[in-house]
Amino acid sequence: MNELNFLDLVILKRVDADSSVEKFGGIINTSFFETANLLGTIKIKGYIDIESSVGGISKVTLTDAGNSILQVAEQRGKEPIDALDNAILHALAGGAKELESLTSQLNIRAADLSIHLNKLASQGFIDYTVRSAKVSFMLTEQGFNSVGGVRVQQKLPTEEAPQTIRPASSEETEELPPRADHPASAPPWVNPEDVELQEKKEDVLHILKDEPEHKPHEHRHHEHHRRQLTEKEIKELEKRRRFFSKLEHYLSEYAPYAILALVVLAIFIGALYLSITKV
Repeated sequence: MNELNFLDLVILKRVDADSSVEKFGGIINTSFFETANLLGTIKIKGYIDIESSVGGISKVTLTDAGNSILQVAEQRGKEPIDALDNAILHALAGGAKELESLTSQLNIRAADLSIHLNKLASQGFIDYTVRSAKVSFMLTEQGFNSVGGVRVQQKLPTEEAPQTIRPASSEETEELPPRADHPASAPPWVNPEDVELQEKKEDVLHILKDEPEHKPHEHRHHEHHRRQLTEKEIKELEKRRRFFSKLEHYLSEYAPYAILALVVLAIFIGALYLSITKV
């Protein structure tokens, strides 16, 4: 139970009577090789069992430990929201949407985090997606209203607070140049000749700024664009990838038995040769 993580719990909940290693990748949006590694890890933990068969379907079944974990998760999923659940919701509202970031931010045991995440998902506070052996979380409307709405309301008064403007002194007002956009609205204490001089200076600066800037153009050389693969080529690549993935899985699973058979065969041939030579 202490070695359980949320992805293990997701996989355990999706094991049924027709589950197999070959078909399980499509259920959790993960490649065959990654799925085989995940199922092998969960088998080592003792939560599932895999019935291997050469050239056939490798069936996946739950063990007693796996069934007990599902029962505990179902019972804990009906409990009311507690402090840890609120901490998880606040972490998700703060932007921690990956399982790894949640674990490092809360600094809690993976098994406890998994049970509470399952409870929040069962009660409709969060939702999750699995892709390429990675779990991503997001708040639902119910989860956002429980924590997110409060966070927004607390930030609004601070963001919309009017800024106090310090009145400028008479000395600072006299030093400020009049705006060129509204020359007619210049205050009466400003000399009109100064206004005209300032407008001329700004006109000259405006002409200088409008001059075209000659910037060196960067040229890219030797760009090679890859040809788009056709649908037939994509299917061929997918078939090859699945073939090599299955081949690697079966070699890793049955290599010890093949070596043992070769050793026994070699001993048998050696014994047969010795018996023939003695005769």
